[in-house]
Amino acid sequence: MSFYETLYIVDPNLENRTLEKTMDEIGKELEKTKSKIINHRIWGKKRLAYVIERQKYGSYIIMQFEGGDQGKMFDFDTWMKLNNSVLRHMTVLLDEKPELYLEEKKPGESEPDEKQSASEAVVTDLESEKKVEEAENQDEKMEDEKSPEPKEVE
Repeated sequence: MSFYETLYIVDPNLENRTLEKTMDEIGKELEKTKSKIINHRIWGKKRLAYVIERQKYGSYIIMQFEGGDQGKMFDFDTWMKLNNSVLRHMTVLLDEKPELYLEEKKPGESEPDEKQSASEAVVTDLESEKKVEEAENQDEKMEDEKSPEPKEVE
């Protein structure tokens, strides 16, 4: 059995519902290849190495799966390239079966209710990422304000 990991980057400005819809859509397209998804989670919002489609940041999503019909995997790759929501993607072969990902608890964080859905957890993660991005934007503005203006030479 072959195991794969696909890392894809989507527009960081997508709302939570739209992001979940995109993830579901990609998962359903992968299931058409008779692959079994093991993990499909948001890794987080990160700064890109270079600007892609006028975006400095991107939401990184990791999907680990057990390979299915290899003939249909080419169609899945082509579909990912044509998907307007996906900025970039990369699929790699894994050496061994990935472990099932479980969300880690932070110190001082209470046990989440069983009633809390995965979407609510994603909302919480994205809200914290938005706060980090806003802080970074404020830092950039402060640096711009601190830089001295060039003096005119006579």
